[in-house]
Amino acid sequence: MKRLVSLLVLITLIGAAGRLQAQEGALTLEECVAIALEHNPDLVRGRFTLKMAGKDVTVAMSNFLPSVSASMGYNHSVLGPSSVTRIDPTTGIPVPLQPMEIKSWSSNAGLSANITVFNGGYNIYNYKQSRHLAQQAEHTFVNTRQTVLYTVKERYYNLLKAEKLLEVAEETLKSSEESFKKANVLYEVGKASKSDALKARVQIESDRLSLIRAENSLAIARASLNYVLGFDVDKVIKVVDNLEVPEVELAYPDAMANAVMNHPQLKSSELGLLAAKDGVGMAVSRFLPRLGAFYGYSWRNEAFKQINNMFDSDYNWYAGFSLSLPVFSGFSRNAMLSKAKLNRNYAAESVDQIRREIALEVKQAYFEIQQSKRAIEVAESALEAAEEDLKLNQERYSLGAGTMLDLINAQVSYTTAKSDRIQSLYTYKYAIARLQKAMGLLEK
Repeated sequence: MKRLVSLLVLITLIGAAGRLQAQEGALTLEECVAIALEHNPDLVRGRFTLKMAGKDVTVAMSNFLPSVSASMGYNHSVLGPSSVTRIDPTTGIPVPLQPMEIKSWSSNAGLSANITVFNGGYNIYNYKQSRHLAQQAEHTFVNTRQTVLYTVKERYYNLLKAEKLLEVAEETLKSSEESFKKANVLYEVGKASKSDALKARVQIESDRLSLIRAENSLAIARASLNYVLGFDVDKVIKVVDNLEVPEVELAYPDAMANAVMNHPQLKSSELGLLAAKDGVGMAVSRFLPRLGAFYGYSWRNEAFKQINNMFDSDYNWYAGFSLSLPVFSGFSRNAMLSKAKLNRNYAAESVDQIRREIALEVKQAYFEIQQSKRAIEVAESALEAAEEDLKLNQERYSLGAGTMLDLINAQVSYTTAKSDRIQSLYTYKYAIARLQKAMGLLEK
């Protein structure tokens, strides 16, 4: 008894080791998501866009601060003798107009400051717009991230589905080959017709063609997942299967409410509308007066060493305000205002359109989940019946009581039922990911 227990334990350990070896190097869905979030080119570019939007906010904020500049200079000038002559009135002899070099030195330093006190509210609207655009960039990045997550899940499940369908195709071909052998044996002993053997041969070729298609679908599915992960499309990767059917307990009104509240694309479009309204304010500000203030201080002396006394002598300072009112600028301001209003109206229409698109996406995904869940139950029932029917037809044909056509039909029904179950299972998983994306809640 102890030897038997030891043998069973050994067999169990060997089987577990084999499964671990088979899974070695295989990627889970979570690992694929992590790889895509790190290396996906859309997300890499999105991070740069976020940083640039933040810099635009800093630039807009700087318009509220004064512009200050300082200067310092030193100049040495030498004016050479003049070639122009004049008549000396005392001697009557021509003499140079400037007979010798003239040297001069000049040192200067200064400070000036300018600030815009009021420019029709342009700086205020510009700052608000830059902030709204920065927030819009954040939500756009979140939406891109959600799209990448969904794409990874979709292609991951598609690869698993292609692997399962390939297994079905291989199993079907093997079953067809066994039926062909059985038909030949029965034909040789006179219990089956030549037509049965030929029908079985035709079915083998048809199943081989299905196998080729399944292999091609698997290669394309693997390449598609490689692409979104940033790998070479020819890289051979393995994925870990998960045939669990998760439950989704969420009422349709709650799903719609979540989408309106959380969808990043909708939030992005709403912030775009706010930015467009700020653009109208910026355009209106061009019709209003502008008020500025300025201050300057300068010093000048021949000797640079006298700069220590720049606040005691040889200085000059000034301060003042400037007010200007734009009167006419060739209709450009009117055109810019009209364009800003059109842009605002366009953004408002975009918000409404995106809200409708999200509502449609939620509705489609939600009812696709319900349909796929029922389809799984139907497919499992059909598979159970098709499997039993196939066994009965195989036994009947072996006993000479059935026909090859009945056996082939049973094999086709079994293959179709098995494929339908796989399709329904992964369609259900697609629909769950799609609904999570539509609600803006797609996570790892």
